[in-house]
Amino acid sequence: MTFLNVNFETQKTTLQSFDRIAKKISKDIAIKINEAYYRIFDFEFYTFSTHFPDPHTYKNELQLENGKLYLHGSGVDITFGDGINHGGILLRSIIKLYDGSEKESGFMKQQFDGPQNVATELFSNLNSLNSSKKNEISFIEMSEHHQDLHFYSPEAIIKTKRVGLTSKPIDKDGEYQNSQLRYIVVLPKFPNFKQTIKGIESLLREQVNTKVIDKEKAIEILGYKINFDTP
Repeated sequence: MTFLNVNFETQKTTLQSFDRIAKKISKDIAIKINEAYYRIFDFEFYTFSTHFPDPHTYKNELQLENGKLYLHGSGVDITFGDGINHGGILLRSIIKLYDGSEKESGFMKQQFDGPQNVATELFSNLNSLNSSKKNEISFIEMSEHHQDLHFYSPEAIIKTKRVGLTSKPIDKDGEYQNSQLRYIVVLPKFPNFKQTIKGIESLLREQVNTKVIDKEKAIEILGYKINFDTP
């Protein structure tokens, strides 16, 4: 899919591409594995390119390809390489759609948190090795399937630092370690389904303090009031 194409020409164009891809994933993309559908709502970008040599990127050969699933020790990436530059989107959290869920739950069934849990859940849908059935793994653009599928627009997209990165000698100033390359999709609330986001209060305080969103919007997302001046 062309939406995964990144303009690696400069650091600025690279980051602009990440924002564009993140917006597309947040609002319009589901992963389909055989009969199961999933929405991605927490993900991180990793790239090692001429103008953005992020030392936290694995630089595996699969990350030179575009639109592949790259399974590794930390979880699973969706790759966005161009044959020269490496790129992968680490999936941190997903929500299973449909499977008996209804409008009161936003057609969302179950949330899976943590990159390794995500990888396990996605690949659990593959057919048995004894089966003659072929496996189907694909992206579904919801805007093109709106008559058959249901996909609610996010309340907000939080952009923040990636999780669990250790300092690298080549990144003494923490430029890459502290880059805001993690995107968290805040979904609407439904009577029969509640999305959980670890550390949501701290994340929203960060967003308010950096003036990305105002206090009123943060309270609307939380559903209750907090003191945003408290760390």
